[in-house]
Amino acid sequence: MAGELYREKYRVHPHRRQGWDYATTGWYFITVNCYAGEMYFGRVEQGKMILSELGYAAATAWRAMERVYPVLVIDAWVIMPNHVHFLFAINNPEHRQYLPNAFQRMVPNSVSSIMNHFKGRITKYAKRESISFAWQPKFYDRIVRSREEFHNIRQYIIDNPQKWESDRFYTKK
Repeated sequence: MAGELYREKYRVHPHRRQGWDYATTGWYFITVNCYAGEMYFGRVEQGKMILSELGYAAATAWRAMERVYPVLVIDAWVIMPNHVHFLFAINNPEHRQYLPNAFQRMVPNSVSSIMNHFKGRITKYAKRESISFAWQPKFYDRIVRSREEFHNIRQYIIDNPQKWESDRFYTKK
């Protein structure tokens, strides 16, 4: 079940790790999906990703993110036909704003603010160019906890186009 029944409606449990400050220094593995698995970013041919116009815009936007967010350290990333994987660090040793269980605006230089900015840039580009496009709400995250996990995630990202047909996000269209 997607969530628990509350007041005759289902609640979806949060994907984020409870009590974790996503603006703190650390490594993160993020997956952002296109709405309904639509293949907006291109196609895979013979194990290589062939980017669409929107795929190129996404690649360009991601490469620029380190200039926008000096705390961002990009390692590996791949744009796939209907999703994007990122492996990056936040190097934010001065961050001390976290207030657990407090309602607050989006924390600057956090995983959420970075992903919100990236997704917003692609959405604006698509609207400006009259390209039909939508993101799946939210994103999936994993806090990288060990060197071995880091290397496994990096290899997964590198190999993703070659293994497209066995990928959980694969759709034959």
